[in-house]
Amino acid sequence: MRSFKLEAPGPVTRGYEELLLLSEQMLEAARAGNWDAMSDLQQVYVAEVDQLRALGPQPVPSTQERTRRYRLLERILAHDAAIRQIIMPQMSQLEALLGNSRRRQELGQAYGVAI
Repeated sequence: MRSFKLEAPGPVTRGYEELLLLSEQMLEAARAGNWDAMSDLQQVYVAEVDQLRALGPQPVPSTQERTRRYRLLERILAHDAAIRQIIMPQMSQLEALLGNSRRRQELGQAYGVAI
């Protein structure tokens, strides 16, 4: 009978696991249209990415850990793509509204009219 030794994940893998959890929560918030929660989660996500960057060079991971990291990154990127699909139409609408507001303000200033 062949036994497999499960190794404890290193700090990079643990960071990716945290990013996966955060990306899942961000996707749920985006699907629910909960932009406040989305923004809060995004701040935590960015802080986690910064912590990963601060780790500096790490020992070469085992094949098992490298495979785990790859799978985690695939899922994180899939969540990111799904979030972008939800957010992009919202961003386009917001940009259009801001553009219209800015144009009205510029016209008002040009003609001395308060809008």
